[in-house]
Formats: sequence, structure tokens, C-alpha cells
Amino acid sequence: MTAKSRVEFFVGAFIIIGLIILTSFVFFIRDFQIIKPGYRFDIAFGFANGLKIGAPTRFSGVDIGEIKSIKIFSDSKSGTTKVQVRVWVSKDAQIPLDSQVWINTLGLLGEKYIEIMPGKDYSRVIKENDTISGQDPVPMEEITQEMKKLVSKTDETVTGLNELLSRIKTGEGTIGKFFSDETVYKNIEELTDDLKRHPWKLFFKTKEKPVKK
Repeated sequence: MTAKSRVEFFVGAFIIIGLIILTSFVFFIRDFQIIKPGYRFDIAFGFANGLKIGAPTRFSGVDIGEIKSIKIFSDSKSGTTKVQVRVWVSKDAQIPLDSQVWINTLGLLGEKYIEIMPGKDYSRVIKENDTISGQDPVPMEEITQEMKKLVSKTDETVTGLNELLSRIKTGEGTIGKFFSDETVYKNIEELTDDLKRHPWKLFFKTKEKPVKK
């Protein structure tokens, strides 16, 4: 082997070893859960709402793991097709079986993630390969429909208020007469002046004078 060949061999070997080390380092950083103690379990949803593999799993607002896989399956109990979300969590996370699980969003348009609100019965906790049911998020179409209904009701309310104000201005109805009748206004003005001069009348009832026959 010539000197040039030896140099090329060592350069090639150095590059290969460097790639192996770099790949191992990236693998360690991205998937450190493989060597970090923890456990996996499944969450069944009827609607995944844009969840992605690698999204965080939170318990009481703290990151405890991440989503490892997402797939659909046929639920024999309900006879429907559901979404199975498999998550990995740290071994320190003791999650009661009666915990509530749903899909949350970081901000209004942020990343989707799994949110777990702890239950109360810590005598029964989730274990390796258990399956629990999650609360399905509300589809955007339903939110849009509810918003349309809310806007429609708001329009009706505004229309009703405008009609009421119009009737008040024209003196229609009891409220309209209250604001437009000068007699009512004078009576209120006299009552106010009387109470300013005799504030004790707010607390003591005046005795009515007997009517002379």
C-alpha cells in the first residue's frame, strides 16, 4: 500500500467514524427516552385534532414525556374507528386512572400536545401498556357553527335594543312615558328636593295625618 493509499484510507475511516459518532449523538439527543427510565401507554381519541409524533405530554402543566406514535384502530366496543396515541412518560410520573386527558394547544395557533389533569385516586395508577380514553376536542366546524349562532343572537339583541330605544324616544310604553312625561319628571324632582331637606325620611316613615270628617 502506497503512502497516498494509506492517507486516503485513514481519511475515509476518520470520516466514517465521525459520522457514526455524530449519528449516535443525534440519536441520543432526540430519543433519549430509550435509555431514560419510563413507561408507555395508549390514549384513545375519536379525533386527533392535528397531533404529531414528538409533541409533548404534560402532567399538571409540566412536560413528562412525548408522543411516540399515532395510528387508527377499530374499537370493537363502540364499533367505531378511533385514534390510538402512544405516549412515553417519565417513571416519576404517577398518573391516576381517573385523570382527565385531552388535546391542548400552545397559544391560539400553536403546537398541539397532550394535557393530563391528575385525578384523585392514586391507589390506581396508569401502568405500562395500559389504554385510557381521552376527551375529544371540539371540531372547528362545530366552533364555527356556534360562533354563527352567537353572532345571530347578538344581532337580534341589538335590533331589540334599537327598537326599545326608539320607543323610549317617542314616549311609548311605561319607560317611554317615564322619560318623556313632564309630570313624572316634576314629581321626581320634588321628591329629590324633599329628601335633600329631610334625609331622615329615608329611614323613618312619616305618620299620616288623620282625615277630618
